[in-house]
Amino acid sequence: MIGETKFYENIASLKLMAKKEVGQNFLIDPEICHRIAGALEAKEGDRILEIGCGPGSLSYALASVPGDIDLIDIDEGMLAKVKNDFEGVANLHPMYGNAIKWDYAPYDRIIGNLPYYITSGILERCFLGQEKAKRMVFMVQKEAAQRLLAPVGTKEYSPLSVLLALSAKAKRLFSVSRTVFVPAPHVDSSVIAFDLELSADKAEIVDAYRLATGLFLQRRKTVLNNLKPRVSSLEKAELALSFAGIDPKSRPEDIKPEQFLLLSRALKRVQ
Repeated sequence: MIGETKFYENIASLKLMAKKEVGQNFLIDPEICHRIAGALEAKEGDRILEIGCGPGSLSYALASVPGDIDLIDIDEGMLAKVKNDFEGVANLHPMYGNAIKWDYAPYDRIIGNLPYYITSGILERCFLGQEKAKRMVFMVQKEAAQRLLAPVGTKEYSPLSVLLALSAKAKRLFSVSRTVFVPAPHVDSSVIAFDLELSADKAEIVDAYRLATGLFLQRRKTVLNNLKPRVSSLEKAELALSFAGIDPKSRPEDIKPEQFLLLSRALKRVQ
């Protein structure tokens, strides 16, 4: 590989090649890149995935961490650059890949700088598709981070908040200024680490997530009214809510992640 300073200077020179339609903003601060890569806490023998490697900002830092690393991107021009830059680097494997369709099951750790417009979709795929991941580290725009980690009862709280809370312990690690990207985005970013600690069997978590997704489609309705079409009687809906400790007059944003899990189990019992 070429020297670090020259490498990131080259990335800065690509400013006009960034594609706005796929949310490309290139990180050009090597210290931040090493800090994000270090947050992955990779170990020997880990299989690692970097989502959206772009011109290789994070990839350069990942080259010095333990583990075998697949780098995926849908931009064939950037992939050609990365393949050339990292030719002969044994632990980096650049390849074409669409993050929404990728198989996440084989990976122990997952990392990426996620484009704003598709952050939720990628995270859903990661958390539903992973089978043995220990830690995921993502840089997302600050307002996206606020939505992902939104507490119960807020307007940002969503089915994805439920899925993440049931699947992992999340920690916002640090902020990243918009000034260390080219072109500079309109807002700063946050780096979040997710330590995978399933609160239940994964199949049950998926069921709870699907239930939350259905209920949030009519988030202004009470949960009791929301449930009526899902069960054969009002009494069964009330009984399921009682088992889960949920006030029938609650709305979806008032229900805690663990209550969605209990409600999903209860609905199976009363059917």
